[in-house]
Amino acid sequence: MKRYTLYSGLYRFLNGLVLLLLNWHIASAQGGGYDALAISTTLSFVPAVFVPLLIRFSPITGGPRMTAAGLAGVALTLILIAAGYDHVPALVALNFVLWIFFFFLESTWEAWFNDEASGLDNVTLRKSSSTTMTVNQVALMVGPLFAPLFTRVIPAKWVLVACAVLFAVVAVMSLGSHSTTSSTELAQKEAGPKTTGHLSVLYVLAFLLVWPILGTFNFMLPLQAIAHGGSMFTVGILDMLLGIGMAVAGILLHRFTEVLEVRWVLAGAAIAVAAVIAIWLFVPAFGAPQMVAIFTLGCAFGSLRVILRAEAASSFSPRQVGAIVANANAFSLVLLTAVLAGGWLFSSQIWLAPFVLTLLLVLAFHRIHKAQGSRPEPQPIEVSA
Repeated sequence: MKRYTLYSGLYRFLNGLVLLLLNWHIASAQGGGYDALAISTTLSFVPAVFVPLLIRFSPITGGPRMTAAGLAGVALTLILIAAGYDHVPALVALNFVLWIFFFFLESTWEAWFNDEASGLDNVTLRKSSSTTMTVNQVALMVGPLFAPLFTRVIPAKWVLVACAVLFAVVAVMSLGSHSTTSSTELAQKEAGPKTTGHLSVLYVLAFLLVWPILGTFNFMLPLQAIAHGGSMFTVGILDMLLGIGMAVAGILLHRFTEVLEVRWVLAGAAIAVAAVIAIWLFVPAFGAPQMVAIFTLGCAFGSLRVILRAEAASSFSPRQVGAIVANANAFSLVLLTAVLAGGWLFSSQIWLAPFVLTLLLVLAFHRIHKAQGSRPEPQPIEVSA
C-alpha cells in the first residue's frame, strides 16, 4: 500500500500541475478565452462515455500494469502538447486525448487499490483508504502551486516535457508492483454485497456530481483570476486552498469517525456552503472572502466525497462500485455541458457553479442516507478515500 500511495500521490501532483498550465494557457492565450476553455472543458468529459468500454475490452489486466499503460499514454500526449503549445486549437484537441488517459487512470488506480486492499480487515482498509485519499487530494491541489514557480524559470512547454518524463518514470515504477491477491480473496472480493436497485440509482446521481464540481471549479478559477487582474500564482494559491480544505475534512473525519453522524456532516456542509455563497455575493472583490469561500468549499466537498465513497464501499462490491462510478462519469458530461452552456449567458456568475453543485450533492446524499435509514443499526461515518 505504501508504494501505491507514493505513486498515486506523484501522479496527482503532476496531474494538478499540468491541468493548471493547460487551462491557464487556453484561457489567456491569443485565440483562447471563455469559449475555448468551455469547449476544452466539455470535451474533456467526453471520454467518460467510452472509457469504460476501453477498460472492459483492454488486453492488459491487473491494476499496476493498466496504470502503467495509462501513464505511458499521458507521457506521450504531453510531448505532443508541448510541441503544439502555441496553437490553441491543437491544444484543445490534444487535451481531449489527454483526458482519455486521465479517465482510464481513474479506474485503473481504483483497480490497483482493490488489489492492494485484498485480505485487509475493515478497519485497516478504511484507514488505508483515508490515508490515500488525503495524500492524493493534497498532491492534486498543491501541484498547481508549483506551476507558476516552474514557469518563472523555464518556458511552460518545457515544464510539460519534464512532467512527461516524470509520468513515464512513475509508469516504469508501477510495472515493478504486483498483486498478491489469492484466488479465494479474489472470489470474495468479486462477490461482495448484493445491494442493487433503487439505492444504486441514488449513488449514480450522487457520484454524477463529483466530476462536474471539480470541472466547474477548475474552469471558473482562471477566468475569475483573469477578470480581476490575478495571475497564475493566484490561481495556484486558491487551488491549493481547495486541496487544504479537502485534506482538513479527511483528517477530521478520520479522527472523529466513531462520534460524528452523517446527518450532522451533511447539515454542516450545506450551512457552510450557503454561508460562503452569501459572503462572495456581498463582497465580490477578489481577495480574502474568496479564499475563505474556496477553503470552505474544499472542506464541504472533501467531507462529502469521503463519506460517499465510504458508504458506497460498505453497500456494494468493488465491481458494482466501479460500474456505478463509470455510469456516473458518463452522465456527468450532460450536466457539465448544461452548466457551461448556462455560463455563456451568466458568465459573471459562473463562480457559483461548484458551490451550487456541492449543495446538490448534499441533497443527493441526504436521499441516500434516508434510503439507508432502514438498516437495523445505523452506522457512524467510516472514513475512506
